[in-house]
Amino acid sequence: MTTFALIITTPPTDNKTHTALMYAEAILAAGHQINGVFFYQDGVLNANNYVLTPSDEINLLTAWSDFHQRSATPLHICITAGERRGLSDNNEDGFVDNINKNFTISGLGELVVLTSSADKVVQL
Repeated sequence: MTTFALIITTPPTDNKTHTALMYAEAILAAGHQINGVFFYQDGVLNANNYVLTPSDEINLLTAWSDFHQRSATPLHICITAGERRGLSDNNEDGFVDNINKNFTISGLGELVVLTSSADKVVQL
């Protein structure tokens, strides 16, 4: 069994993000393990509760959430990249908690932990 860490840098509007999700599903179906998925750069937008998906497209927020619930694979978002793109877990005036509950707010230290404990690191 091989252990993977995945790094997602593409937004939910990019077809590569759907490819990354299918890749994650295939890893688990092949009997391997994923230590965690780290969303970085525009990839953090996958955790935004307020991204609207047209009805004829795949809702990747729902798909990633379902993946997390089925597999218990941790989904991490880089808080610095998220804040730069309008994501917040702050409920103070002027802010809205718009990060989906299935995603964990993390820093780059978590990325180091994930990648150092994995046999393979794949960035999509």
